[in-house]
Amino acid sequence: MKRKMKVKNLVQTGLAVALAFSLAGCGGAATSSPAKGNAANGGAATASMAESGQTAGMAGVLKPNSDPVNTEKTDKNLTIGLVSEPSTLWASGTGKVENEEEMIAAAIRDCLVRLDRKTGEVVPDLATSWKWTDGTHCQFTLREDALMTDGTPLVADDVVYSVNVWKDKSANTDTGRFLVGATADDEHTVTIEFNTAAPDMLYLLAWSNFGIVSEDEVNAAGGVEEAAKKPVMGCGRYLFKEWNHGQNIVLERNDKYWDQDYVGYYKTVTLTFTNDSAARELAVEAGDAQVAFDLPLSQAATYAASENVSIEMYPFGQNTRLWYNMGKKAGATKDIRVRQAIDKALDFDAIAQVGTAGSGKSVLGYFPEDSKYYNATFTPEERKVDVEGAKALLKEAGYENGLSLKLIGMQDEEPVYTVMQENLRAAGINLSIDILDTPAFVEGANSGDYDLIHVGDLVDARYPAIMPFFMQQNIDTFNIGGSKYTTPDIENGVKQFISETDDAKAKKELANLEQTWKDEMYFSNTYSMMKSAAIAKNLKGYSTIERGFVDLTAMYEAS
Repeated sequence: MKRKMKVKNLVQTGLAVALAFSLAGCGGAATSSPAKGNAANGGAATASMAESGQTAGMAGVLKPNSDPVNTEKTDKNLTIGLVSEPSTLWASGTGKVENEEEMIAAAIRDCLVRLDRKTGEVVPDLATSWKWTDGTHCQFTLREDALMTDGTPLVADDVVYSVNVWKDKSANTDTGRFLVGATADDEHTVTIEFNTAAPDMLYLLAWSNFGIVSEDEVNAAGGVEEAAKKPVMGCGRYLFKEWNHGQNIVLERNDKYWDQDYVGYYKTVTLTFTNDSAARELAVEAGDAQVAFDLPLSQAATYAASENVSIEMYPFGQNTRLWYNMGKKAGATKDIRVRQAIDKALDFDAIAQVGTAGSGKSVLGYFPEDSKYYNATFTPEERKVDVEGAKALLKEAGYENGLSLKLIGMQDEEPVYTVMQENLRAAGINLSIDILDTPAFVEGANSGDYDLIHVGDLVDARYPAIMPFFMQQNIDTFNIGGSKYTTPDIENGVKQFISETDDAKAKKELANLEQTWKDEMYFSNTYSMMKSAAIAKNLKGYSTIERGFVDLTAMYEAS
């Protein structure tokens, strides 16, 4: 039987801090540019999402989040091919945040709030309303019509329990490291306390790793570890049905779902797993699957005019940058003239075309162009190739006879590195490329044994985790160059940008930061990253959740 509401104050000190970063090809990014403004729903406002706009210059490419909402139920099954099989189905209970798990989590566990991908607006989900009582406390009023999988109603204690799990089990991830605790004010009202003032924290709470469960459900499943294997819990649009290890995971439509406006077209959703992208696409062509998610962009582009599949290709709020080693082990790149020479020698349009398979373009600022915080820090003229200017800077720095540099990166971006290599060769720089797997890449980044590194960060909102490479004061992992090189002024500027309650002031603060980064040439902006998928020709309703992941619950077949 469900516990009676108890008023609890949960406090935790000494939260572990770890750096969350996003890598091309290994996930960790979101959809683009939510906006804020309507105080009635907690400060969110309508804005255009980049992913709901037409992708640049690619005929035959569809737009996510643009189809009408489904209105029909069937007994059909939807099969989606994902890259790999998750090791857990409840990341918050294990601390293992995996792309595949997060997509499944969004289908089976609702959050307090949701992000409308068509408008960029934070909208009610399990919370009907909310208000910030001060910079770090937000009070949520819970809906009274949501039922957990055990048939009991959602109450404030369920949110308190969920917050406690996020803190204790995922303290080193964005799920837990910004939390202090939660208090059940009454049976349907709960206040969450954060350790960081960030008005855009609500966008983070809309991520699927913040799904709400009850302690009774978890105990009924056998405890936290067992619940991570068989998550019969939450109150999402779909319910966990079975996990056939090595084969598939099956979800079943929740016909008792609280939101009567939502209609799930498919009775079941089956997730299959293979890292062979060609095999995933062929399964869609053969009719054995309806979605092949996360195809390499270059491969997806070859199917753009296909008669057998449709292609979805879209930005998701992550911009990539070429970072210069300025740490203790840095060599020539410690000299600003060398960094400026590299920037002048690079053909950013060519790099963007290769990096996005012709679907995107180079970026001029830190945030995506459709963001309300976007500043065009560079002009198109400044982005033009200037080989002679690069050579002059290298001569001034003492490298008139040439210079050898090392870049570390991962396999999926090797064509981009090759473009950079050719660009720099024209200016007299010999660039060697060291391709690494993900663990070796992270280790290499920490070691500082390189000159250049190409990595993206998620900048679709003012999350407290953004700009991680400039917030390294107490962080020992993934420091660019193997050591902290940013300044207290920059760190304070980032903190002020994150906590500022006025959007216009925040944009100006960001502009000041960007000018400093430009003056010091900490990095060179390259392009906005894209995700892609092949889908069946008659499939509609392809939608996304955070980090550009596919929404498993919104698709349907055209009549």
